[in-house]
This record gives sequence, C-alpha cells and structure tokens, in this order.
Amino acid sequence: MRTWFRHTLLVGLFLGLAAPAFAGGIDNKQNFSAAYAGSLSRNAATDGADVAAYNPAGMMLLENGFHVEVDLQPFAFDYDHTYGGSDHSADFKSVVPTAFGIYKKDRWAIWGAFTINGGGGEIEYSNGNIITQEIGALATSGILAGLFNPASPIYNSGTPNPGQILLPGGTMSNEYAYAESYDYTFTTGLAYKINSMFSVAAGLRYIITDKNVDIHGTYNSQLVIGAYEQEADGFGGIFGLNIHPNDKLNIGIRYETRVNLDWDTTVKDESRGTVGENILFINGRVHGQSSARDLPAVFAVGLEWKFMPKLTLKPSFTYFFEDDADWGTQNYAVDGDSYEIGLALQYDINDAWSVSTGYLYIDVDMKPENFGIIEKMSPALDCHAVSLGAKYKMSERLALTFGLAGYFYVDDTAPATYLPALVGGGERTPEVTYDKVFYQAGIGIQYRFF
Repeated sequence: MRTWFRHTLLVGLFLGLAAPAFAGGIDNKQNFSAAYAGSLSRNAATDGADVAAYNPAGMMLLENGFHVEVDLQPFAFDYDHTYGGSDHSADFKSVVPTAFGIYKKDRWAIWGAFTINGGGGEIEYSNGNIITQEIGALATSGILAGLFNPASPIYNSGTPNPGQILLPGGTMSNEYAYAESYDYTFTTGLAYKINSMFSVAAGLRYIITDKNVDIHGTYNSQLVIGAYEQEADGFGGIFGLNIHPNDKLNIGIRYETRVNLDWDTTVKDESRGTVGENILFINGRVHGQSSARDLPAVFAVGLEWKFMPKLTLKPSFTYFFEDDADWGTQNYAVDGDSYEIGLALQYDINDAWSVSTGYLYIDVDMKPENFGIIEKMSPALDCHAVSLGAKYKMSERLALTFGLAGYFYVDDTAPATYLPALVGGGERTPEVTYDKVFYQAGIGIQYRFF
C-alpha cells in the first residue's frame, strides 16, 4: 500500500514539459498563420499559401506561379493556479514564425511548409505553481523522507544516487517552474487537379521536437531541482481532398497521420545525484532512456460558401485522435478525443480589402484530476475564442494579412494529488483551480513571383 501511495502521489511530477496551449487538441496546435488568427477557420481555404497547412489540395485553385508566404505570430497569455488562497501565475510572450512556399503550374503543384505543430514557446512560473506546491507538501508530510532514504527498499544497486534526505516538518521556498517546447515541423508534398471539381494532395512530414525543463525550490535551505532536456523526431503523412462544385462553394478535407515520438531524456548535471534526479527516476525520466508521447492524428473538414456577392461563410471542424496515440504512462488520462468547431464570416469591402471575424470552440476530453506535469504547466481546458482579421491586396502579386484572436478557457478544478497524506478522514479535499487566457496576433506577407 505504501509503495502504491508514493507512486500515486508523485505521478506526473517532473514528467515532461508543456508549452502554451494554442488552438488545437491537447498537444496538436493549429495556429499556423495570420489568416487563421483573423478567422479561426481555414480548413477549406484557397486564398493563400498557408493552404499548404490547412487545405493542401485547395492550392490547385491558386493562380499559376511561385507563391511565398511568411507569417509572424506574437502570443501573450496569463495562466493561474489557485490553491489554498494563494495564486501562482505565469506570463508568456513569444513570436512564432511560419513559412510556406507553393509552385503551381496548371494541374500540378509542389509545396513546402515550416510550422510549429506542437509546443510553441516557453512558460515561466516565477513563484512556482501547483507542482512545486505538491513537492513541498510531500516533503513536509514526511513522505519524501522515507522515499529518499538510502536504506529504503525501493533502491538497489541499479538505481541512481539516493541523494539528500528531505526530513518532515520543513517548508518549501523560492519556488520556480520553467518549461520550453517546440515541435519544428517540415512538410513537403504534391497536389494534382483531377478535374474542375476534384483536387488531391499528399505530403511527407518530419518533426523535430525539443523540450527543456527546470523546476526547483528550496526546502529547509536545501535546493531541490529537477532539470532535464528531451528530444525526439519522427515522420508522418498529410493527405488532402478539395471539392469545388462551383465558384460559390468549396469543401476542403485534410488528414494528418500520427507521428510516433520517443523522447530521449538527458538529466542535467545540476540534478544528478540529488533528490530531483530521484523524483525523475521514480516517474520514468531516466538519463539516457526514452518515453513515448506521440503527436496524434488529425482529421479536418471545412466549407466556404459565398452566399452573397460580398459575404462568405466559413465553418470548420477538426478532430484529434488522442485516444489512439501512445502517451506512455499517461494513456489512462485521456477519456476520449478532442475536437474544435470554428465559424468565420468574411466581408469583401472591395477588390483590395476584406475583413473577417470568427468564433472557435475547443472541447478537450481530459479531466483535471488526470493532469500530469504537461497539463499542469499548461492546463488542457475547454475554450471559447473570438477573432478579427483583415487582408489587403497591395497588388496582383502582393498581399498583407492581419489577425487578432483571444482564447478564453473554461476554469476547472481538481483535487490536489498529495491530499491523502495531509488530510484526515472527513475533512474536505483541497482543490486547485486552473485558469488561463491567451491572446494571439498575426501578420503575414504573401508574394507571387510569376
């Protein structure tokens, strides 16, 4: 019972890294362009080089020539963990670049894209968060003292140095939590126009991921630090079908395969031989070993309907197959698959200017009580988002796109995972409340060379 209890209390501590949660599922991100920031619905798009990411078969409706697009997306957010009357917040600012290139000639096209399909920046809790609070409470309760005693039967000659002993009755101070994550995604493929109605596309995707974690605090003047890096890479495919019955209606369909990712772990020197390394060891983050966290498959469908001469309606649906992905020790945590529903309206002011507005709902099927460190750092919550956008065609070859979106997540609560060690029978379970607000801007420039 005691061994099970220790593992249950510590599961998720120092397990991984979460980056800011943009639009998408738990891990998958969809914020690839300024046009998305301004509409939140691009699954049937045919009017920019970013269709390489959202509707690759739709690029066959572009004009012949070499289309290049570069987008910069500034992000800012405020995350809060509220527990026991105290608030632990994280502020984040970053600029994420993406780039797209398409060469289209009559019935064929070739494309390449650089996007961030997971992660996307860094997050810093300068006064700690629920994770450091849990570690401090576990140490204070005496649980860590038994766990990290060199005489504990959990250790043998094959384990790391048991390190220091955290005696009960102390306090945790100088808490700090930092995480950085990027899934650099490179995609290339071909598209073909079968006839005036149907076009298809297929591409190959390569993802290189990089994560960096530093979580620490001081317990009775003793530094407790868990610092490590993880790297992984993998290949996947992307397939598209575009259906264009007439000039007023377009349908885009996209499928992205799962990308198998096994994260190779490097425990940093400052954590080697310490309590921090022992916590990592207990939770499967062992120097030189790997753990699975695949990027789930994606199915997306969208429609663009020009129901009035100047008005276009753009609904989208995107589904993330998280239940089929291998997430190692966290496979149990996913209750189902996430999805998002978007709806945008575009108004064409004249031949040069158009404006748009959009709404997005994100449903994430993971309960807060199942959060690991990935979700605790960046909570996986349901979300409502709204956007405003504009596009200016400076010439037949040059266009600028602007977007601004706000993501307002639904607060949720969960019991503190260390609770049974601290609360006697009949007492109310303390809870942690997860809250976040996220803002995205975007500016994109597109040019057609010939």
